Amino acid sequence: MKIRQVVLLILIIIILIIPTLIKKQNNPKVEGIAVTPAETIPSPTLDIIVITETPIPTPTKRPSPTPTITPTPIPVGAMEDWFNKYASKESIDREKLKRIAVCESGLNPNARFLDYGGLFQFSTSSWISTRTNMNLPTDPALRFNPEEAIKTAAFKVATEGIHAWPNCNK
Repeated sequence: MKIRQVVLLILIIIILIIPTLIKKQNNPKVEGIAVTPAETIPSPTLDIIVITETPIPTPTKRPSPTPTITPTPIPVGAMEDWFNKYASKESIDREKLKRIAVCESGLNPNARFLDYGGLFQFSTSSWISTRTNMNLPTDPALRFNPEEAIKTAAFKVATEGIHAWPNCNK
């Protein structure tokens, strides 16, 4: 038996038997004749204590730390190579493409502002639309990949012009 069950059984026995013993002690009978004791013995009072199982507290789960996105270091000269490669592929001015990236993000591929992100600060909808036209994956997280951003911006400049970046098209 568990300790709780034993304690409960003892309490039940105490509750049922002691009052009966007290009654017999206060009212003894000798051969069927009731004898009144000379002195009345006060009845003891029973304080009933209910024992319940104490809940075992469950440990509080600690929240896992929010992972910090660590930017992948870009090899020296890689961005320059990508500006050259995609400007040439789309037959656009390399310096104009780079000027837009400098104006929009300071050449920071992890730059964010509201819904805009990456080197060229593409909005989610503009990114998806342009990448759909390119038949390439439309995942908005790719905006933060500098090569993908340069490739997409070069395509957008070649097909739509630089009006998508009105503050940087000087």
